[in-house]
Parts: sequence; C-alpha cells; structure tokens
Amino acid sequence: MKRIVLIFAGLFLCTPLAFAQYTSDLDDATGWTVVADEDTEYEFGFDYAKFGIPAAPNGTGTTGLRMAANIANGAAAAISASPDVTMSGQYQIAVDFWLNFNTSGGTTEFIGAFTGFDGSAPLSGAGFLGDSDGDSGSDYRLYKNGEMLAIDSGQYAIPSLNNSDPVLQAQFPGQPVPAAQGDANVFDPTNVIVTAQDGSLGFAWHRLMVDVDSDANTASFFINDFKVGTVDGTVDPTLETGGAFALTFADLFSSVSTKPEFSFGVFDNLSV
Repeated sequence: MKRIVLIFAGLFLCTPLAFAQYTSDLDDATGWTVVADEDTEYEFGFDYAKFGIPAAPNGTGTTGLRMAANIANGAAAAISASPDVTMSGQYQIAVDFWLNFNTSGGTTEFIGAFTGFDGSAPLSGAGFLGDSDGDSGSDYRLYKNGEMLAIDSGQYAIPSLNNSDPVLQAQFPGQPVPAAQGDANVFDPTNVIVTAQDGSLGFAWHRLMVDVDSDANTASFFINDFKVGTVDGTVDPTLETGGAFALTFADLFSSVSTKPEFSFGVFDNLSV
C-alpha cells in the first residue's frame, strides 16, 4: 500500500485550520483502503438527499461516504475506510457525520474515527464511537485497539458514557426523523417519524474533530467543539496515535434492523 507522508507542526485545538493539507469530499474511492468485517457495505459518492438529509454544513452538495454494518447476519460487524495518507506531529482531523436509523427496531449503531490505524482490524488504533439512538448502556466510547476504555480510565472528559446524562442531553438535544423518510411514494416501508432521544447523535449533522499529537502520543476527540476525551497512548495498553487514520461505522450488537435501508452512517467534508 502506497501512502503519502505528511508532517505537521503546531497543535490545533478544535479551531478551524488556517489551511488543510489533505481534503476529500468522499465522492471517490481512489486512494482509499477499506478494512471490513463480513456483512458490511460502503459507497463513496452516495447521494443522501433522497433521505431528506440536508447538505453537510462544511461543504456543498449532498454526496458523501455511506457505510452500513450487520445488515442481515445478526452478528456484530465494523467497517473502516482509510485514506492513503500518513501523518505525524501535531494536526487535526475533521469530518462531518450523520447517523440515520430505523426507528422501528434494531437501531443502535455507531460512527466515529480511529487514528494510529494499522489496518489489522476495523477498530485498530485510538478511536471514538458514538451511537445513533441512545439505546446502549455506553453511547459514547473511547477505544484502544478494539477495546473500549472504561469511564474510570481517566481518559474521558464527559461525566457519563450514557445519553441520559444531563450534560450530554444539553449538548445533543434529540432531533426528528427527516420528513422525507415517511414518504410512502418513495419508501416502502417508510421510516416512522419520531424524535430521537436527547443525548443521542441521530438525525443531525455533527463535526467530529480529532486533535492528534503523535509526539505526546495522544488523540483528543471532539463533537461540535465538545470534548469527549483524550486517548493517551502512553498509558497501558500503549499504542501509537500517529500514522494513518480511518473513518469507522459499526454495529456492536447482534440485533438486525427491520428496515435496513434506513440504518446507515454518512461522512462528508474531510480535512486534515
């Protein structure tokens, strides 16, 4: 695998970059490597307008990278897409994301990103995953090489991992299903129009930002400037935070969506 090597100086702490060294509108798979479990799928250049999803806030148009997992098999599955770019030093990864879910059941799926990604598995490296509907005991998760960090690891900046926490509910008020998903002229069956739980990430655009310092071996994860936590690669189990990174979607449970057409995540407007 050929990768472009980029070296950065200066630490960007959740502020807009003066310039981007690498950008992608995620419409073309050229230069990307996908690492996936069985029963996953992806599409670069996916037009999400059909689902009533507005254009992502940090770009133009309504196309991006769609991912889905555990579509039919009834087993946990994850998928990651990694650009052929390797980074070191101090830099920020930023990407818009949308979580869509079937409001009738089998809905809890996760989206996020991993840095220090070595391609050995979809969840390799230091990562964050947040879920669609708030129906997991741990809706906001930090990871080291596929293992979720406990709330008492000292690496979270949030008081709880569950969407019921008042801090998370204030940051992420529940959003309604786009009305277009209830249009019987377009979808059969339709998605039931409800409002997602407070503290969940579904049915809204969010900006995921990862501040990486490969010299200090840390990666800090933010959603819309709200800090979730910092994965410290110097704390056991140790890992490297620099190098490649990946955009990730996962279903961590065995339940299968009864309307899989509505169960997916979208990424758009990537910059580093």
